[in-house]
Amino acid sequence: MKTEELFERAPVWKSIFKMCLPTVVVMLVMTVYNMADMVFVGQTGIAAQVAAVSLASPFFLLQMTLGTWIGGGGCTVISTALGAKDTEKAKSASAACTLLSLASGVLLGGAALLFPNAFLHFFGADAATWDYTAQYLQILALGTPVVVFSNVFANLVRAEGAVQVAVMLNMLGTVTNIILDPLFISGLNLGVQGAAIATVLGNVLTALGLLFYLRRRNTILTLNMRKAFHMPHVFREIFTLGIPGSVSNLLMSAVNTITNRIVIAYGADTVAEMGAGGKAGMIVAMVVMAIALGVQPMFAYLYGAGNTARLRETFRKSGILAVSLGIVLSVVCFIFRFPICGLFLKDEALVASAAHITALGLLGMPLIGIYYLAVNYLQSVGKAVQASVLSVLRQGAVYVPLLLSLHGMFGLFGVFYAAPAADIFSTLLAILLLYRAIKKDLVSAKPHSPAKAKNTF
Repeated sequence: MKTEELFERAPVWKSIFKMCLPTVVVMLVMTVYNMADMVFVGQTGIAAQVAAVSLASPFFLLQMTLGTWIGGGGCTVISTALGAKDTEKAKSASAACTLLSLASGVLLGGAALLFPNAFLHFFGADAATWDYTAQYLQILALGTPVVVFSNVFANLVRAEGAVQVAVMLNMLGTVTNIILDPLFISGLNLGVQGAAIATVLGNVLTALGLLFYLRRRNTILTLNMRKAFHMPHVFREIFTLGIPGSVSNLLMSAVNTITNRIVIAYGADTVAEMGAGGKAGMIVAMVVMAIALGVQPMFAYLYGAGNTARLRETFRKSGILAVSLGIVLSVVCFIFRFPICGLFLKDEALVASAAHITALGLLGMPLIGIYYLAVNYLQSVGKAVQASVLSVLRQGAVYVPLLLSLHGMFGLFGVFYAAPAADIFSTLLAILLLYRAIKKDLVSAKPHSPAKAKNTF
C-alpha cells in the first residue's frame, strides 16, 4: 500500500495497526537484543559481570541517542516533506542523515577508545567491575559508527512506510546476537567481551541489510552525502526536530550513570539486582514507545498535509491502544516478575530482591504510553520546544531530584521509588500539555513546514 493511501485514505485503525505492529515487533526485538547480553552473561553466575553490563549500558544508550536524534529528526522531516509532496527535500534530508550518522559515530567511538578511563570512572565502575566493564566498553566503542548508522536508517525507512524492512533487519541482528552470545561468552570463554562482540556483529548484519535495501529498492532515501548540501537547512530541521526523542535517551544514559554511581556503593550484587529488576519495566516501556514511534510518521504526514481531523482521530485511537497495552503488559510482567528476574540472576536471594524492584518499577508503567505519544505528537507538529521540555522533565528535572532526595531520606529503598514517582508525574504533565496544545488548535487546516512552526506555548 502506498504511503498516501495508507496515511490519508485507509481506515484509521488499519493505518495504525499497519504502522505500529511492525514497530512493536522492532522494539521487542531491540528489547531482546538489549537483554540478550545480560541473560547469557548471567548464566556464568558471576554477578560482577552482570553488573559490568549494567554499568556500560549508558554508553549503549548514548549510541541509541545519536540514532534517535538523527533518525527521529530525519524521519519527521522526510515524512512531512512527503506529505507536502516535496521529494527533493526528503532526499536531501536522508543524505544529511547519512553524513551525520557516520560522523557522530566516529566521534563517540573514538572518544571512548582514546579516553576509556574517563568513561569508566564516569559510569561508576569499581575495583570488582573495572576490568569487565572496560572489556565490554572497548568492543562497543569500536562498533559505534555501525550501530549509529543502523539505528538511524531503521528510523528513516519508517518515513516512507517500509516498516517491515526495519522489522526483518532488526530481527536479523537480534537472532545473530542470540546465536553468537553463548558461543562467544561460554564456548570461547570470552565473557562480557564476547557479549559485546556479538552485539556489534548483529548491528553489522543489520547495517548490511539496510545498505542492500537502499541500493536495490525504489526508495527516496539516498546515501549520496553531496545531496545533503542541496538544501543545507535540513541539517537544522533534523537537529531541532530530533531533540525531543533523543533527549529522553540522553537523559536516560545520564540517569543510569547517576543511579549506578549511587548503587555501586552497596556492592556489585546490588547493581546486578537493579539491572535485572528494571528489565520488566523496559518491556512495557518499549512496547508503548513503539506505538508512539509507529504513528509518528502519520502525525507528521497529516500535519504536513493539513489534515487536522484525521490527525486528531489518529492520536485518539493510538492513545487508546497504548494505554490498553500498558495496563495489560504491566499486569503480566508483575505476575511473572520472578521468572523474568531469574533469567539474569542465579542466586535466589538476588532474584527476590530484583523482583521487588520490578514490582515498584511497574507502578508508573500503565499510563506511560500517553507520555511517549505526547512527545512524538508535539515533535511531529513542529513543537520541538514543548516536546523537548517534556522529555527533559521526566528524566532530568523530575527524576534526578527525586532520586537524590529519596535516597537521602530512605537510603537504597528511596532509589527504587524514584522511577515510578517520576513516571507518574511526567504522565500527568504530558496530559496537561496535550490538552493545552489541542485546545489552542496547534494544527490548522493548511499545510505546514516544520522549519516555520512556532516553538511557543
